[in-house]
Amino acid sequence: MDNDFNFLKVINCLKKSGVPVKDIAGFINLCMQGDQTLAERYDYLDQEETVLEAKVAELQEQLDFLRFKKWYYKTSLQAGTEAVHFMEGTNVVQPDIHEQYLKLKQQTPPD
Repeated sequence: MDNDFNFLKVINCLKKSGVPVKDIAGFINLCMQGDQTLAERYDYLDQEETVLEAKVAELQEQLDFLRFKKWYYKTSLQAGTEAVHFMEGTNVVQPDIHEQYLKLKQQTPPD
């Protein structure tokens, strides 16, 4: 019974990680074969870890950009105009606006 729950946890983890059902079935099949597949199972999970870490890094980049845009709009709302971020006399965003945000972010806690 405990082994069944372990398999369910593994299946759920791999599924949430985006692993195709066919690959999950193949991994579970390896698990059913016993100790002779330990190295294969380890290597498979090592590879999936690398893939998942890349996905996490990509999602972190997306989250960081979203937070920058939130800051951009929040400060525009506070100023009553988006022009607060424009180069003087234009409607072009200051080229260093993202760097300004990053400096402020380092100095203040997240929103």
